[in-house]
Amino acid sequence: MYNKISNQTSWIRAFSLLIATASISGAFFLSQHSAAREVSDTDKPIKFDKYGHLVRPTGYREWIFIGAPLTPNDMNNGKAAFPEFHNVYIDPASWEHWKSHGTFRDGTVVMKELVSVGSKTSFSGNGYFEGEYIGLEAMVKSKEKFPNNPGNWGFFRFTNEDYQSLKTKASALPNESCASCHSPNAKHDLVFTQHYPVLRAGKAKGQAATGGY
Repeated sequence: MYNKISNQTSWIRAFSLLIATASISGAFFLSQHSAAREVSDTDKPIKFDKYGHLVRPTGYREWIFIGAPLTPNDMNNGKAAFPEFHNVYIDPASWEHWKSHGTFRDGTVVMKELVSVGSKTSFSGNGYFEGEYIGLEAMVKSKEKFPNNPGNWGFFRFTNEDYQSLKTKASALPNESCASCHSPNAKHDLVFTQHYPVLRAGKAKGQAATGGY
């Protein structure tokens, strides 16, 4: 009788251990599968169509905001080359790479949302305050797509001529349109890091880049 009970107890323990192991393995698999899917989605924030046109990215306002340069007409004899605010974002995976390595990885996407200068007065005083969205541009680093471009960067403009609507796709601009300015003037790899304190503070800083000076 004792041996029978002992055998039953051993069998129950073995079965429970098997179930626990299967549960842990299943949870691990789902966790790894989910993580792999998240990495895959994050690593590929853009896509090109079969003609090489960049499909307009979405959700970039939830990416990492790195700065908002402004060169207003008021300070440039009324003829500023870029008189609007430039709200600039970098995709999360490339931000993580920048924090770890201090370089822009292949696949980096930088989005630039153009915003007009709105009111110049506020309860806090006089200044420059953002108005309305008037354009969208992107720069993409890809050895595959732009093997002969400086830094392997391609530049795109989604803005329509009415400055009130956007194209769903855009072809790469000629190098002389953007790279000719970025190459000699941008501080790091054709990116104007001198204007983006978030990038300067986060360069190769790891988790220390999440806040503070």
